[in-house]
Amino acid sequence: MTQDTCTDVVVVGAGPAGMTTASCLAESGVRALLLDEHTAPGGQVYRSVEKVTDKRPADLNVLGSHYRSGSKAVERLHSSGAQYWPGTSVWEISAAEEPALAVGVVRDGRARMIQAGHIVLATGAMERPTPFPGWTLPGVMTVGAAQTLLKSSGLVPEGRIAVAGSGPLLYLYISQLIKAGKKPQVILDTRPRASLQTKLSVLAALTVDPASMFRGLGWMREVRREIRVRERVHRLRASGVEKLSSISYESCDRQFTDEVDLLLVHDGVIPNTWLAMSAGCRHHWNVQQRCWVPDITGAGQTSRQSVSVVGDAAGIIGADASVLHGEAVACEVAACLEGKQPGVVGNAAHPLLAWQHRTLRRCLDRFYPPAQEFELPPDDETVVCRCEEVTAGEIRRVAALGCVGPNQGKAFTRCGMGPCMGRKCGVTVSRLIAEHHGLSMHEVGHYRIRPPVKPINVGQLADLETDADTHTN
Repeated sequence: MTQDTCTDVVVVGAGPAGMTTASCLAESGVRALLLDEHTAPGGQVYRSVEKVTDKRPADLNVLGSHYRSGSKAVERLHSSGAQYWPGTSVWEISAAEEPALAVGVVRDGRARMIQAGHIVLATGAMERPTPFPGWTLPGVMTVGAAQTLLKSSGLVPEGRIAVAGSGPLLYLYISQLIKAGKKPQVILDTRPRASLQTKLSVLAALTVDPASMFRGLGWMREVRREIRVRERVHRLRASGVEKLSSISYESCDRQFTDEVDLLLVHDGVIPNTWLAMSAGCRHHWNVQQRCWVPDITGAGQTSRQSVSVVGDAAGIIGADASVLHGEAVACEVAACLEGKQPGVVGNAAHPLLAWQHRTLRRCLDRFYPPAQEFELPPDDETVVCRCEEVTAGEIRRVAALGCVGPNQGKAFTRCGMGPCMGRKCGVTVSRLIAEHHGLSMHEVGHYRIRPPVKPINVGQLADLETDADTHTN
């Protein structure tokens, strides 16, 4: 089977970073192909923004001005000349660098291989796993999933709602719910008491990026004015027979029990690194953000010569900073491709703006640390791998038997071998093993990711074809 180079650059993911990168490359004369799992561009941040703008304009007031601004990025993408493939999943990136990288995709139910001179991974972020007793019950879901329903279909939850966790997205979503006419009955804030250093970092962020800080403080003020907030919540537990019926928790040394119909949980976001890991890019454990991030240069270059990572996939930086990073990566990639000039991407990221975003991110990382009991579930009964129903106690037991890494743990428990391939349990499993042995996360490591990264059936593999006709115009 022969393969021909189809495009100069493949960009994976059509969020703020991916749209910006593809648009800048195309505007500079580079043949860019943007692959997107979703049916429309925007990613998680600007999900369904075209649909909302055209068919549900009233919802724009609910979702806010920042969401509304995503329509400009989508319009730029469509007018840039970049080729856009919605509904396309990437299941493999070849290990070979020469003569070009091969990208395995599934589109319209058909598997194919595409060759590109360079690949930019803009796979964004995913919500940090939040295992606690009862989190697998029907009626417990993430804030991100609830917000997806709001953006894509205008749906708001009904019944008695509780929201638990911390982070900017939590308060943003609740403020959107309030605008939509729905108020949760209680917020369970899992943050510890803020230290003096944390408070000083907030003041520093106010001086360098007042607009972003005041926007976030505005969400918190609005929410806390309307809804009861429990501070320093821990020992969260969801209970019910066939579905969620109540939650129990401790707050400020007092025990509480609430009857609820829906519990929404959020504890920040972490980079979606699965494709970068499967491509063989080196990663390291980010101590401050407590997640795996790829080793990259300032312009997104990974340990693989022809693979770059941009935006939140390279470390959580937020939508605005991801746009700047996308411009910088596009400039670097365009300059590296033979016969291409940076052109309009030459202005790249503005150093002052980039510094502002970094300062704000450090503040947010200090202000919204992950909850300790979500990272290291204290109850052995807590399910950590919901695909294979493996508990924290089972991971601790196999660690006591001598298991020193998550890949070895697969042989003991099948943890990480389910449909999600370890996306939801990987960090938790490694943390539990590291805690037991007194090792660092670097020493324990992460799951070994092998293709296919996304589901592909045997029939699709059997009919696999090389796409030699995929040319950008």
